[in-house]
Amino acid sequence: MQQQTDRTVEIEQFLKRLSRQESAGHEADMPREEQPQPNTKYEADEDRQETIHVYFVREEEPPQINVRVVESTSPGSPQSKSDLPAYTTILFYIFLIFSCLALQLYLVFNPSTASVTLVPRAQTGTLTGSLQLGRLLNPLTLRQSQTVPTTGKGHQDAKLAQGTITFYNGQFASVFVPAGTKLIGAHGIRIITDQDATIPSANPPVFGQATIAAHAIQPGRTGNIPAYDISVACCAVSVLAKNINPFIGGQDARDFSTVRQQDIHTPAAQLLSQLNRSMHGALFGQLSPLEQLQLLPCRPTQNSDHPVGAEATHVTVDVSETCSAAAYTNGELVKRATDLLTRRAEPKVKTGYRLQGAVRVSVEQASLTSAAHPLVFLSIQASGTWMYALTHVVQQQIKALIAGKTKSVALHELLSLPGVERATISWGDDTKLPKNTGYIRIALLIM
Repeated sequence: MQQQTDRTVEIEQFLKRLSRQESAGHEADMPREEQPQPNTKYEADEDRQETIHVYFVREEEPPQINVRVVESTSPGSPQSKSDLPAYTTILFYIFLIFSCLALQLYLVFNPSTASVTLVPRAQTGTLTGSLQLGRLLNPLTLRQSQTVPTTGKGHQDAKLAQGTITFYNGQFASVFVPAGTKLIGAHGIRIITDQDATIPSANPPVFGQATIAAHAIQPGRTGNIPAYDISVACCAVSVLAKNINPFIGGQDARDFSTVRQQDIHTPAAQLLSQLNRSMHGALFGQLSPLEQLQLLPCRPTQNSDHPVGAEATHVTVDVSETCSAAAYTNGELVKRATDLLTRRAEPKVKTGYRLQGAVRVSVEQASLTSAAHPLVFLSIQASGTWMYALTHVVQQQIKALIAGKTKSVALHELLSLPGVERATISWGDDTKLPKNTGYIRIALLIM
C-alpha cells in the first residue's frame, strides 16, 4: 500500500513538471525575456530531477490506471488482476517433474515383481446312487379321447354262396348222383354239387334221402338263394332235389377302409403328451414353496372302438393316465448328496486336496417302496472336484523356495511340487528372481 501511495505521488509530480514544460514552450513563442539564472541550490537540484524524469516516458499507463481507479473504486482500495491461474500452472508442472523423478528413483532402487501362475492338481469324484428323500403327492387320473379317419385299405374278392342239396329217392333201388351235378333254382340261379351222393332206396311211405354240399356257380350276392328255391326232379326217375336251407356267403368284389396300427398309435401318443403336460401342471399345484417336482412312473392305458385290420371309416382312441410324483427341496438334495459323495470319495482322495465349489447333482428318477406307507427314493448322479489346497501358508513357502533362483530352476522346482499341475513365471530372461519374497506374486488358475 505504501509503494502504491509513493508511486501516485511521483505521478502527480511528473504531471506538474509536464505542465510547467508546456507553459515554458508557450512562452518561447513570445518575445523572450532573459531568464534569471538559478541562484539557489534547491532550484538546481530541482532542474536535475526534471531531466532524470523526462526518460520515464514509458510509464504512460499509470495515468490510465489512475483514471480507472477514480471511476470504479476509491483511491484507498485499488483492484489488481488475480495471479491464481499462473500459480496453479506452475505448481502443476513442478508436481509433474517431481513425480517423474520419484518414479525413476523407485525403478532404480526397487526391483520388478515376478508373477507366478499356478494351476493346482484336481481330482474328480462321481457317485450314482439313491437317497430316501421327499414326500409323495396324491395320485391323479386324467383321460382324453379322439376320433380320427382310418387310413387302411381293404379289398374283398367276390365269393360264392355255399349251401346243401337234399336228394329224395322214391325208387325201391338206390340211386347214385355224381359230384358236379348242376341244378337251377326258381330264380334262375345255378348251383353245382360238391360231392357224390348215394341215395338209398325208398321204404314206403318213407323216401330214401341223402344231403351233400353244393355252391352257386356265379360268385356274388346273387348266389344267396332262399330255402326251397331249388325243388326240381333230377338225375333219375322218382328222384327230387331241394335246398331245405338257404345258400349264404355270396359276396361281390369291393374296396373298403380298414384300421391301421398307426391310426391308433399316432393319436394315442398325442393324447398321452397332452396328458403329461396337464398332469405336470396339476401335480405342480400340490407343491409347497421351494419344492421341486419329480414324476413317478405313470400307468397309461389306451383303447379303441375298432381293432387293427377291422373294416371302419373312423376309429375312436381313448387314453387315460394315472400319475403321482415326489416333492423335494433342492437345498436338502444337494446337502445330502454332498455328504454321501464326500464320505465315499474321501478315502480315494489324496492328502492335501479339498472339495472345490458345489457338488453337481441331477435326479434321474423317483421310485416308491412297496409298503403300506411307501417311502420316496430319488436316483441321483453327483460329481465334485477336489483341488489341491494351495493355502496362504503354502504359497509363502513356495515363494521362499524359488526366491533368488533363476527362472528355469524356479519352474523346475514348481513343477516338482505334488499339488502343482502347471506353472508359468512372468520374468523377462532367465535371470534370478527377486530374493525378497515380497516381490513375488502368486496367482492361482482354477481350470
